Order: sequence, then structure tokens, then C-alpha cells
Amino acid sequence: MCGRFANTLSLEQMRQAFHIAAGPTPDWMPSWNIAPRQPTAVVRRHPVSHDLRLDLLLWGLVPNWAHDMGRQPINARAETVATSGMFRAAFRSRRCLVPATAYYEWQAGPPPRQPWAFARQDGQPLALAAIWESWEYEGDILRSFAIVTTQANAATRAIHDRMPVLIADQDRDIWFNAPPAIAEQLLAPAPVDMLRAWRVGTRVNKVGHDGPDLLVPVDEA
Repeated sequence: MCGRFANTLSLEQMRQAFHIAAGPTPDWMPSWNIAPRQPTAVVRRHPVSHDLRLDLLLWGLVPNWAHDMGRQPINARAETVATSGMFRAAFRSRRCLVPATAYYEWQAGPPPRQPWAFARQDGQPLALAAIWESWEYEGDILRSFAIVTTQANAATRAIHDRMPVLIADQDRDIWFNAPPAIAEQLLAPAPVDMLRAWRVGTRVNKVGHDGPDLLVPVDEA
């Protein structure tokens, strides 16, 4: 699964990295410890203009047919996202990307479990595959998302058996615009040489902790 990540990019850095034209600006502060049930920056295709927009959406998907907020899944499995009643409508027409500078996974073992951070080898932002929904309740609209996960690749499997689907730069247009059957072909583990991994301190285990120190390798702390 993917249950925590960092996005330390500024609004301008996200605009440049994801080729977003000037437009409405969300109220965004970088964070080293983004957790479920928190709003975060998401790149999505506007349903009317079809331009790419940067918006704040809640992490934890609420489908538009829900009677209440329910369990709000934070992840959608790549193996079933196109067929699940919870996710298939969003996968068909509401795919998005979640900018991140790193994501965290926890290695199995006695508590406290050891957290690891993962980032691109080339230092560029990660583009986490996600789907979003718009839910209306008593006149208010909540927009939310879930990150799509897949089986871990050979380089990360020893730490965790799942990883987020990472959309390569050259595949972003396909992810946003292609029919589901074509977009589904992108739901594969990242190449084994794409990511670097390092152990970080257990301060990241607590949602309330934030700051650059969370990504410092434990060997350097």
C-alpha cells in the first residue's frame, strides 16, 4: 500500500514539472509527512476545459454515489481498479496524478517498524497514479482521491510487497486522456533502476511530525 508520502515542492515547481498553465492557485504548504484524510496537491484534468489544473483534494476516496463518507479507501489496487464498483467510474474518466518528492513504506518486524523512503534516482518529482471523485452532500462538494498501487518491483519487494503506480513523464498524456483499456497498461511496477531507497528515522511514524529531518537517512542523523 501507500500510506504516507512527502511533497516538498512549491506551487511554481509543480506547475513547471507537470506543465500546468497559470490559473487558480490552491492554498498549498509543502509537507514531509502527508497522511490519509489530509488535503494535498493533485494534478487533474478539468472536466469542462480539459486543461490540467492543480487543486487540493482530500486523500481518501468518497464515491459520488455514497450516502455518507464511509471508509474512504486511500489506495486502489491496480489489479481491480478498472472493474471494482468502488473505483471503475473514476478510473474511466477521472484519473489524476499526485506530485510527490518521496513516499514511505514500513518494513515488517517488531515495533517500532523501520520506515524507508523512496525517491527517483534522478531527483525529479514522482507522479503517483490516482483517481478522484466528487461527492455532494447537503449542498457542499467534497473532492477526494485514492492512489493506485501495484505489486512491488524486485528492488523494493524486500521492504514491502506493494508500491504506488508511478507514471513516467512520457506517459502522462496517456494516463489523462487514453481510454481505460490503454491506461490500464500503465499499471505496472516501476523499473527497478528508477528509485533509490534509504532508511529514515521513526519520527515519521507519527502523523503530527513534519519537517526536512524526516527524510534524513538514519546513518546521517
